[in-house]
Amino acid sequence: MARDDPFHKVLKAVARVREPGSKPEEDLESMDRYTCDLCQGIKEREDIIQCGFCGRWVCRKNCWERKFKACESCSGLIMLAGTSTDEEE
Repeated sequence: MARDDPFHKVLKAVARVREPGSKPEEDLESMDRYTCDLCQGIKEREDIIQCGFCGRWVCRKNCWERKFKACESCSGLIMLAGTSTDEEE
């Protein structure tokens, strides 16, 4: 991968919300479920995934973009970075 590809641009630009491997936030009422950092929905552990760009724990169903393997927030930045790269060439 080139250092100026959209993924590297996003890695440089995105502030980390959580560190890689950090635990997701537990739902205080159930203590065995977790809160999605984006939609704030309460999910089972197997239904959330950590974004490699920002570190957020997000639900797979609503807040995860499979195409980019990133959360919806970072996916938007990846698309924008890819668009700006295409226009520059």
